[in-house]
Amino acid sequence: MDFIRTNQRKVFFLFFLNEILKINYLYEYNSYNNEESLFFINDKNMLLHHEDICYNLDIDNKGYFCIEAKIVNLHGIAKLFEFKSESNFGPYDINIQLDDIFYYVLVLPDFIENSQFCSDIHSLFVNNLERIRL
Repeated sequence: MDFIRTNQRKVFFLFFLNEILKINYLYEYNSYNNEESLFFINDKNMLLHHEDICYNLDIDNKGYFCIEAKIVNLHGIAKLFEFKSESNFGPYDINIQLDDIFYYVLVLPDFIENSQFCSDIHSLFVNNLERIRL
């Protein structure tokens, strides 16, 4: 099962990476403690700028961004409530155990509402997530 989970993450990374390489970005892959990351830069100057100032847009409105991926388990207790006085159940606690959930984080240099570049990267991210779900 670990092989399948790891491969699914890698398939997502490969799909996304293929799209990002089309816009001439460089990347760096890191793996630590069951978490994988892809960091993207336009050139070495962008990396130096990022190291000084962190996530931001350059003069061309492009910037450094990354994706983090890992598998998490969510175990908890939920309470069922009536909604607008309508229910077909009693107010019971239920135990929820969700194992091996893929957790992806996209970190962008600005809000997608403020930057066309960030909006485009976000769209690529979402589209590639949908591709691996099919």
